[in-house]
Formats: sequence, structure tokens, C-alpha cells
Amino acid sequence: MQQQLKVLSRQVHNIAIRYRQAKVQMMMFLPSTDANQQRMHAVNVKFVETFQYILNSMIPENRQIIVNDYLERKHHHWWFDLYARSTYYRLKNKALQEFLSYLV
Repeated sequence: MQQQLKVLSRQVHNIAIRYRQAKVQMMMFLPSTDANQQRMHAVNVKFVETFQYILNSMIPENRQIIVNDYLERKHHHWWFDLYARSTYYRLKNKALQEFLSYLV
């Protein structure tokens, strides 16, 4: 189970990195006539919209884990006041599975 959690966590981590990159590229985009730039911008917009749709579709408790662990990068043990260690890791596993289930 711990190994599976690491694999799922790495997958979501990589997706979150791509999401942050896409948001930066969207903000830096300057309209141009270059078809490749326009296509890349459209891909970034779609990626960000899809990522946000997934977050908005998730169970709030699961969304909180994804946002705090992968997007906002809260301090490492942000969950100490909310959950016991075993509960947090059980919920994190469910959150990761829910998030990734939208991508399959």
C-alpha cells in the first residue's frame, strides 16, 4: 500500500507541476499569428480548465488534500490538527485515486 501511495503521489505531483507551468505560460502569452504559439496556448488553456474542473468535481475533503499537498505546498504537516497520521494517509490515498480516476 505504501508503495502504491508513492506512485500515485508522484503522478499527481507531475500533473501539478504541468498545471503550474501551463498557468504561467497562459499569463505570459502574447497574441500572435504564429500557429504553433496559438496551438500551445489553446493546449494550456484546456489543461488548466480540465485540472480546475477535476478539482471542483472532487469531494471537498479530497480536494483539500490535493490543493494543500500539491498546489499550495502548505507546510509538510498541515494536517496534524485535522487528522491522525493513519487517517491522513488513508484519506490521501483516496484523494489521489479520485483525482486520477478523472483522467482515465
